[in-house]
Amino acid sequence: MAVSKTKYEASEAEIKELFSFHKVGNVTEIFALGNGEFNAAYKVTCDDGISYALKIAPPDNAKVLSYEKNMMESEVFWYSQMHDKTDILCPKVIASDFSKNIIKSNCFIMEMMEGEPLWAMNFSDEEYAEVQKQKIGMLTKIHRITNDGFGYKQAGLKPSWYEALKDMAERLVADCKELGHETPDGEIFISFIDKYESLLRAVPCRMVNFDLWDSNVLYNAQTGKICWIDPERGFWGDPVADFITLGPGQKSPLSDKQKELDIYNEMAEEKIQLTKETEVRYALAVCYLALIEEVEKYVRYEADDPTYIRNTVDARDMYDMAFKILLENNF
Repeated sequence: MAVSKTKYEASEAEIKELFSFHKVGNVTEIFALGNGEFNAAYKVTCDDGISYALKIAPPDNAKVLSYEKNMMESEVFWYSQMHDKTDILCPKVIASDFSKNIIKSNCFIMEMMEGEPLWAMNFSDEEYAEVQKQKIGMLTKIHRITNDGFGYKQAGLKPSWYEALKDMAERLVADCKELGHETPDGEIFISFIDKYESLLRAVPCRMVNFDLWDSNVLYNAQTGKICWIDPERGFWGDPVADFITLGPGQKSPLSDKQKELDIYNEMAEEKIQLTKETEVRYALAVCYLALIEEVEKYVRYEADDPTYIRNTVDARDMYDMAFKILLENNF
C-alpha cells in the first residue's frame, strides 16, 4: 500500500470476524489494495468465489484534518444518494460498521467493481474523449441532487455557500496552526471569501464530488462503461467546483474549460455558463483545494516525501492562478 501516516492495518483475524459477523461469507483470501493515500482498502474473497472491497478509515489516534473526521460515514451516505437518485454505476454498500467492536475503526464492505482506474488505461484520443464525456455526464446527474444546507455532512451544514466555504477554510487554517505552521495564503483566501460574500450567498446547493480524478473512476473494457468510486470528499455546495478535475486540471482557470462546459451544458438541466461570476466561484473552489493540499501534507507525509513536495508545488500554482482572477474582479 502507498506510504501514508493514516492507514489502519487490519489483521486477517479481524477481517474474517467482520465478514462472519455481518454474514457476508467465509473469507478465503485477502489482498491489500494500494492506491489510496488516506483509507486502507482490501480485496476480500469468500468461499463462494465472490470478492468484495473492504474500506477502513484511519484509526482514532491518527492525525487527520478536521473535515476528515467521520468522513467514512459521509462516503456511505454519498453512495446511497447516487444509488437512490441517479443511474450512476457505483458500488453497492453491503454492510457498514461504525461500532469499532471488531475492526477498531469505521469500515464498510462494498461490491468489488470490475475495471481498472482511468489512469491505467492506454486510451486512444477518441476513447479518452468518450470517457471524459461519461464523467461529465455523471456530474450533471449528481448536480440535480439538491439540499437546504451547505458544507460537509460530517462537520455540520450552513445556510449558505458563503458561510460553509468560510467555515471550511477557517477549519483548515486552524488545523494548519495546530500543526505548527502558518498559512498566509489561507488567510488571503478567507479575505477573498468575504470580498465575494454576496455572490457566494446566491450559489445553489448541489451535491458536489470535488474528487473526480481519473484514479477514482474505473473503466470496464468489456462494457466500455465507467464506474465511480471513493466519493468520501463530497459536500453540499457549488456545482462549479466539480470542474476542477476536468480538462486541463486544477491549475487552469474555468475559461480554459469551454469544451468541458459545452459538453456539460448539452446534458445538464441547469447550465453553467462562463461568466465573471462563475470564474470567481471556480477560483474560490481552486483556492480551497490548494489549502487542502497545503495543509494535508503536514499530517500525511514527511518533508522529503515526493507527495509532500508535489502538494507544495501544486498548491502554489493553484493559489497563483486563482488569486489573479480574484484580484481582477470587483462586483
